[in-house]
Amino acid sequence: MGNVIGIVAEYNPFHNGHARLIEQTRARLGADCPVVCVMSGDFVQRGSPAVYSKFARAEAAARCGADLVLELPVSYATGSAETFARGAVAVLEELGCVDALCFGSETGDLDSLWRYARLFEEEPPLYRETLKSYLKQGVSFPAARSRAAEEYWNSSERILPCSADDADCRRAAAILDSPNNILGVEYLRALLHKSSRMKPLTIRREAAGYHELTLDTAMASASAIRHAVAGFGRETLPLEAAAQLPKESAVLLAQALQRNETLSWNDFSPQLFYRLLTDSQEELAAMQDVGEGLAVRICRNRLTFTSAESFADRIKTRQVTHTRVTRALCHILLGLSQKKLEERREADYPVYLRALGFRKSAGKLLSAVKRESASPLLVKTADAAKILSEEQRALFEQDVAAAHLYEAAKALKTGKALANEYTRTPVILP
Repeated sequence: MGNVIGIVAEYNPFHNGHARLIEQTRARLGADCPVVCVMSGDFVQRGSPAVYSKFARAEAAARCGADLVLELPVSYATGSAETFARGAVAVLEELGCVDALCFGSETGDLDSLWRYARLFEEEPPLYRETLKSYLKQGVSFPAARSRAAEEYWNSSERILPCSADDADCRRAAAILDSPNNILGVEYLRALLHKSSRMKPLTIRREAAGYHELTLDTAMASASAIRHAVAGFGRETLPLEAAAQLPKESAVLLAQALQRNETLSWNDFSPQLFYRLLTDSQEELAAMQDVGEGLAVRICRNRLTFTSAESFADRIKTRQVTHTRVTRALCHILLGLSQKKLEERREADYPVYLRALGFRKSAGKLLSAVKRESASPLLVKTADAAKILSEEQRALFEQDVAAAHLYEAAKALKTGKALANEYTRTPVILP
């Protein structure tokens, strides 16, 4: 068995870019290297439901190169980039046998990502003060961070306000405005924080930009593929979308479409509207990533609610991005509290290990996990009460509740019985 490779992903859906990352990583580190994927479950980091089942997505990953797929707990999977990365790295660390953390990035330049990771993790006084100054001016956090970073780097030559037209600020934006670069920086911060022995490796993405919706490219984004299958009443996978997926992944997504089992944010509109109507302003403010300001705005506008998507568009502002809003609404829907997240942050992101899928052929990897991991690998959900600690059971029960909410929306859409998460088993391939 070669070096054990760790990859963090959503596979929403698993596309050619994901397959390329596994292929390129093995080309760099060894063809016999086993791959462990930490994957978002039923809800993903942008604050929306996954387009189809986490078990189907885990199966796609296993059929396309992964040896073991683990679930990232939902409170981390739907969190900010920092929370997402810290939770995912914590899962890989818990395994005790992962040698390398591999991820795609727009830059493909590890040194550039390390530069920002060290700055944001260390937060020297000048950077911290400059960041606070921009935030007080009402600049959004991503923009404020970019400007503060470049002012810090240039402080030996000049200490001047960093305007949007400043060439140095544009240089920072080239790194920090790209979603996978941002996640890459946060993975590196998490490795620093953990003093991890895992070695990072980044592969330059050749896929279209994260937000680009065109399929007329060699490797389209997951957003473009989701957009292509989101048409009302669509029951077949468009050929142009299928071409962007490995055959095994395309088959699984096509099956989900045929069964009417794909979901979008608006499929959760009734459940979300109920929470917005029945929760007080104080209760809303206590939810993860909401806070008082956004809670006030939600309460002022909640009687205008017509759908989840349109409501997010209504309450976003220049300072509060659409993604931040949808993430906050997702946490309201799931009942995830900010206080609990902060407690887990103070406890350095506790995790548990739940298998969503694996290959029997990865026997050496599974033996290494059994031998080296700090926590038992949960394969049968019925064993949760016996093998998980109290905090791990709390994480597990949150995942179960999220899964049942997801499956309830699917059941309402298909007319089929709700799938019981307590009886679900991992996908096992030869």
